[in-house]
Amino acid sequence: MNINASDPSRPTFASVLLAPWRSSRRSLPWLILFIILACSLGAVAVGVFSSKPHWWMASTMVYCLGIGFAWAFWMPTLLLLAIDARRLCLPGMQRAATRSLWLYAVPSLLLPVLVLGAGGADMSYVAEGVALAMASGTAFALLPRWCSMPLAFLPALSVGLRRLAHLPPWSDPRWLVWGGVALLVLLAIDALRWHRLLRNDSDNELGFTSAMVMQFRRQGTARGWSGMQQLDSGQLIRQRPDWMQPRADLRGAGPQSPVRTLRVALGGWYVPKTVSGHLRAAAPVLLPILLYIPMVAIMTMGESHPGRVARTMLTSAGIGMVGWLGIFGGLMLTAMCAVLIHQRWRRTNAELPLLALLPGLGDAQTRRHALLRAIFVTPVRAQLLLLAGVVATALALHLSALAVLLVALAQLGAIGAMTAQVLGTLAAGSCTWGSWARFTLY
Repeated sequence: MNINASDPSRPTFASVLLAPWRSSRRSLPWLILFIILACSLGAVAVGVFSSKPHWWMASTMVYCLGIGFAWAFWMPTLLLLAIDARRLCLPGMQRAATRSLWLYAVPSLLLPVLVLGAGGADMSYVAEGVALAMASGTAFALLPRWCSMPLAFLPALSVGLRRLAHLPPWSDPRWLVWGGVALLVLLAIDALRWHRLLRNDSDNELGFTSAMVMQFRRQGTARGWSGMQQLDSGQLIRQRPDWMQPRADLRGAGPQSPVRTLRVALGGWYVPKTVSGHLRAAAPVLLPILLYIPMVAIMTMGESHPGRVARTMLTSAGIGMVGWLGIFGGLMLTAMCAVLIHQRWRRTNAELPLLALLPGLGDAQTRRHALLRAIFVTPVRAQLLLLAGVVATALALHLSALAVLLVALAQLGAIGAMTAQVLGTLAAGSCTWGSWARFTLY
C-alpha cells in the first residue's frame, strides 16, 4: 500500500483506489465486477425491451441485486484492512480503507441514478432504492450472524408487512418516506457496527455472535481459498455452542467393522452419530427451515381468504422442499463430501497416514473396497433420500412430467459430480479438479 512519504498519516489516491483489491482475495473483485456488469446489462435490457410505464423500477431492482452483493461481500473487507491497520498502528492505511468506502460508494449510487434518470426514471426513487441495497448489504456483513439470516428475508417479509401495516407500494410517492426512514436506520446500524468492530480488540471470529465480515478473514486469502474450503474439525468445534455439538456413536468400531472404523478416521459428518447427535449436527440446516415457516406465515398476513393462505403456505413449503432441500441441498452434500475427502487426502500431517499402522483392515483389495464404501454409502444414501422426497413433493404439487424429470436429473447429476470429484482425489493426483472446474461443474 503506497502511503505518502512526507506524511504517513495521509493516504495517496492510489492507495485509496486499490484498498478493496488489496483487502480481499485476488479472484473476488473480478467475480464481483462480473456480477455487477451482468446485472447492469440486465437492467439496460429491461429498459430497452420493456413496454411498461414503470420499466425503470424493474431495472433498478436488477441493478440492486448486483450492487447489494458487492456491498455485502466485497466492500466490507475494507473493515478487515482497517482493523489490521489500527492494530499495527498504521493510520494512513486505516484512513485509506475508510476513504475507499466513500470513493466506491459515490459512483455506485450516482451512475445508475444518472443513466436511468436520463431514460425517464424518477431519480429520487432510483437513488433511494440503490442506497437501500448498499446499506442493507453492508448491514448483512457487519451484523452478528444470528441477525444476518432474518435480514435476508426482509424482501419477502415486506410483502406481508405491507398488507398488515398498510404500507404503500414502491410506485406510491409515500414510499419515499418509509424508504427514507429505513435507510436512516440501516445507515445508523452500519456506522455503529463499523465503529464497534473497528475498536473491538478481541478476536471474535467464531460463533453466531460474530459478524459475517469476520468470516471473510478466516475463509479469505489464506492458502488459495477457492470458495469450496471447509472448516477443519477444531474450528467447527469452537464455532458451535455445546448444545449443537454432535455426539459420536463409536459402538461397533474396530477390526470387525473396517467400514465403520474408516468413517471414524475420515471424521466430520462421516463419523457415526447417535440419534441426538444427528439432530445436533443437522441443527444449522433445521433451524433455517423452522425459521422459514413463520416467515411464510408473515408473508400471508392480511390475506382475507383462509383457504388461499393455507394453499400459499403449502405451495411455498413445497417449492422450498424442491428447490432448497432438493437441488441446493444435493449440491451442498456433493460439495461437503468432495471437499472433505480432498482435505483428508491432501494433508500430509493429518491422521489419515496413520491408518497404515492400524491393524485389522485387511489386505490392499479389502481396504480399497472398505474405503469406497465408507466414502460413498453415507452421502449417496442421503442423496437418494433427498431424491425421493423431492420427487414426492413435485408430484404432490402436480408439476409436469418434464419438471419432475428435470428435478430428478439435478439430483442424479449431483451424485455423479460427487463421484467424479472423489474418484479424482483418490487417484493420487492423476485427475485433479481446479477451482474454476468445480465452479463450472456446480
